[in-house]
Amino acid sequence: MELPLPLRDVTKNLGTWSPSSQEESPEASLYSKGVAKKLPEYKAVVVGTSGVGKSALTIQMTHQCFVEDHDPTIQDSYWKEVALDNGSGYVLNVLDTAGQDIHKALRNQCLAAGDGVLGVFALDDPSSLDQLQQMRATWNLRHTQPLVLVGNKCDLMTAAGDAHDTATVLAQAWGVPFVETSAKTGQGVEEAFSLLIREIQRVKMAVAEEEAQRAQRQNAICSCGCCVA
Repeated sequence: MELPLPLRDVTKNLGTWSPSSQEESPEASLYSKGVAKKLPEYKAVVVGTSGVGKSALTIQMTHQCFVEDHDPTIQDSYWKEVALDNGSGYVLNVLDTAGQDIHKALRNQCLAAGDGVLGVFALDDPSSLDQLQQMRATWNLRHTQPLVLVGNKCDLMTAAGDAHDTATVLAQAWGVPFVETSAKTGQGVEEAFSLLIREIQRVKMAVAEEEAQRAQRQNAICSCGCCVA
């Protein structure tokens, strides 16, 4: 699968996002009103059970560093401006969600607001893949959003194991890309997000083409209601 063009430069900013208030922090609001309005923005929702490294993946992508210890996430939002070699770019808005079931309602609100999903499990914990499948079955979106399956913590695996094989089969069944990553070393992190952006762009283009075709059909009907050849 062809990936978006390589990154040339990045500008980072950080904000918080609260589904209950639907308000951004002052920093995030300033950022989104300034830079984001000039570039397309893509909202990537990171989903998975607790402990699989969702926040570490997000921080590695947006800040190029590894945070080993941090408080459990309830809901956070990170912004990153991505500049491509062809002179274009986009704003990546990563919604980092909670893995606990008690925060299911908040997670669903993020999913509803997002353009695509990174479904994360830990390669050293096969049960986390089962939990991700169970979590996906409860989503209210009927699996229509672009999804990339991410097996994190590949640095802890000495060889491909059962989780890798199961995830490969599952990704084929879901019809989605599968990427192995390490939030610690950075391996595969940029690829995972790039694949998701690619999937989001593909879906958006398909929707735009469908709307254009619908508009053309409507314009081909004259005032009396008959179709114009």
